Amino acid sequence: MKSIHIDPTHSSPEVTFDFSEKKLTIKGICTPENPKLFFEPIIEAFEEYQKQYKELTIDIFLDYFNTGSSKCLLNLFMKASTNPEIKINTIVNWIVDSEDSELKESGIIFEEITGLKFNYPCQN
Repeated sequence: MKSIHIDPTHSSPEVTFDFSEKKLTIKGICTPENPKLFFEPIIEAFEEYQKQYKELTIDIFLDYFNTGSSKCLLNLFMKASTNPEIKINTIVNWIVDSEDSELKESGIIFEEITGLKFNYPCQN
Protein backbone atom coordinates (compact mmCIF):
# COMPACT_ATOMS: atom_id res chain seq x y z
CA MET A 1 0.00 0.00 0.00
CA LYS A 2 1.19 3.48 -0.74
CA SER A 3 0.76 6.75 1.08
CA ILE A 4 -2.65 8.39 0.92
CA HIS A 5 -3.91 11.95 0.69
CA ILE A 6 -7.51 13.12 1.11
CA ASP A 7 -8.34 16.72 0.24
CA PRO A 8 -10.41 18.67 2.75
CA THR A 9 -14.05 19.60 2.19
CA HIS A 10 -16.44 21.82 4.13
CA SER A 11 -17.18 18.83 6.42
CA SER A 12 -14.09 16.64 6.30
CA PRO A 13 -10.44 17.23 7.17
CA GLU A 14 -7.35 17.04 5.05
CA VAL A 15 -5.62 13.72 5.64
CA THR A 16 -2.06 12.88 4.70
CA PHE A 17 -0.66 9.47 5.57
CA ASP A 18 2.93 9.52 4.35
CA PHE A 19 4.52 6.12 4.82
CA SER A 20 8.03 7.33 3.95
CA GLU A 21 7.81 10.13 6.53
CA LYS A 22 6.16 7.76 9.07
CA LYS A 23 3.49 10.38 9.68
CA LEU A 24 -0.30 10.60 9.66
CA THR A 25 -1.76 14.12 9.71
CA ILE A 26 -5.44 14.93 10.12
CA LYS A 27 -6.25 18.64 9.90
CA GLY A 28 -9.42 20.71 9.79
CA ILE A 29 -13.07 20.18 10.63
CA CYS A 30 -14.25 16.59 10.93
CA THR A 31 -18.01 16.26 10.55
CA PRO A 32 -18.44 13.96 7.53
CA GLU A 33 -21.93 12.65 6.87
CA ASN A 34 -20.67 9.09 7.24
CA PRO A 35 -17.58 9.12 9.49
CA LYS A 36 -17.09 5.36 9.30
CA LEU A 37 -16.93 5.50 5.51
CA PHE A 38 -14.60 8.53 5.62
CA PHE A 39 -12.18 6.85 8.06
CA GLU A 40 -12.26 3.45 6.33
CA PRO A 41 -9.31 4.10 3.95
CA ILE A 42 -7.32 5.65 6.81
CA ILE A 43 -7.86 2.59 9.03
CA GLU A 44 -7.02 0.25 6.14
CA ALA A 45 -3.81 2.19 5.42
CA PHE A 46 -2.93 2.10 9.11
CA GLU A 47 -3.39 -1.68 9.25
CA GLU A 48 -1.07 -2.08 6.26
CA TYR A 49 1.40 0.39 7.74
CA GLN A 50 1.62 -1.61 10.99
CA LYS A 51 2.83 -4.64 9.03
CA GLN A 52 5.82 -2.75 7.61
CA TYR A 53 6.84 -0.08 10.12
CA LYS A 54 7.52 0.10 13.85
CA GLU A 55 6.98 3.80 14.54
CA LEU A 56 4.43 6.45 13.63
CA THR A 57 3.74 10.08 14.47
CA ILE A 58 0.09 11.12 14.35
CA ASP A 59 -0.53 14.87 14.17
CA ILE A 60 -4.13 15.88 14.87
CA PHE A 61 -5.02 19.54 14.15
CA LEU A 62 -8.81 19.46 14.45
CA ASP A 63 -10.85 22.62 14.91
CA TYR A 64 -13.99 20.59 15.58
CA PHE A 65 -15.19 16.99 15.30
CA ASN A 66 -18.55 15.35 15.86
CA THR A 67 -19.47 12.28 17.90
CA GLY A 68 -19.26 9.89 14.96
CA SER A 69 -15.77 11.14 14.11
CA SER A 70 -14.79 10.82 17.76
CA LYS A 71 -15.65 7.12 17.66
CA CYS A 72 -13.59 6.66 14.49
CA LEU A 73 -10.61 8.50 15.97
CA LEU A 74 -10.86 6.32 19.08
CA ASN A 75 -10.90 3.24 16.85
CA LEU A 76 -7.72 4.43 15.12
CA PHE A 77 -6.00 5.15 18.44
CA MET A 78 -7.07 1.78 19.85
CA LYS A 79 -5.56 0.00 16.85
CA ALA A 80 -2.31 1.84 17.57
CA SER A 81 -2.30 0.90 21.22
CA THR A 82 -3.76 -2.58 21.64
CA ASN A 83 -2.53 -4.93 18.94
CA PRO A 84 -0.11 -7.18 20.85
CA GLU A 85 1.13 -8.94 17.70
CA ILE A 86 2.03 -5.78 15.80
CA LYS A 87 3.16 -3.15 18.28
CA ILE A 88 4.46 0.12 16.93
CA ASN A 89 5.83 3.11 18.78
CA THR A 90 3.16 5.77 18.29
CA ILE A 91 3.50 9.44 19.16
CA VAL A 92 0.30 11.49 19.06
CA ASN A 93 0.54 15.26 18.79
CA TRP A 94 -2.91 16.61 19.71
CA ILE A 95 -2.51 20.18 18.51
CA VAL A 96 -5.12 22.66 19.72
CA ASP A 97 -5.64 26.37 20.02
CA SER A 98 -4.29 27.51 23.38
CA GLU A 99 -7.75 28.80 24.34
CA ASP A 100 -9.72 25.69 23.36
CA SER A 101 -9.85 23.72 26.60
CA GLU A 102 -12.70 21.53 25.34
CA LEU A 103 -10.67 20.16 22.45
CA LYS A 104 -7.68 19.58 24.72
CA GLU A 105 -9.95 17.69 27.13
CA SER A 106 -11.00 15.40 24.26
CA GLY A 107 -7.34 14.54 23.67
CA ILE A 108 -6.85 13.82 27.36
CA ILE A 109 -9.82 11.45 27.30
CA PHE A 110 -8.44 9.62 24.24
CA GLU A 111 -5.08 9.36 25.98
CA GLU A 112 -6.63 7.91 29.15
CA ILE A 113 -8.73 5.36 27.24
CA THR A 114 -5.96 4.14 24.93
CA GLY A 115 -2.86 4.43 27.09
CA LEU A 116 -1.05 6.17 24.22
CA LYS A 117 1.19 9.10 25.11
CA PHE A 118 -0.23 12.36 23.75
CA ASN A 119 1.68 15.61 23.41
CA TYR A 120 -0.30 18.86 23.54
CA PRO A 121 1.54 21.53 21.57
CA CYS A 122 -0.50 24.72 21.19
CA GLN A 123 -1.10 26.69 18.05
CA ASN A 124 -2.29 30.28 18.14
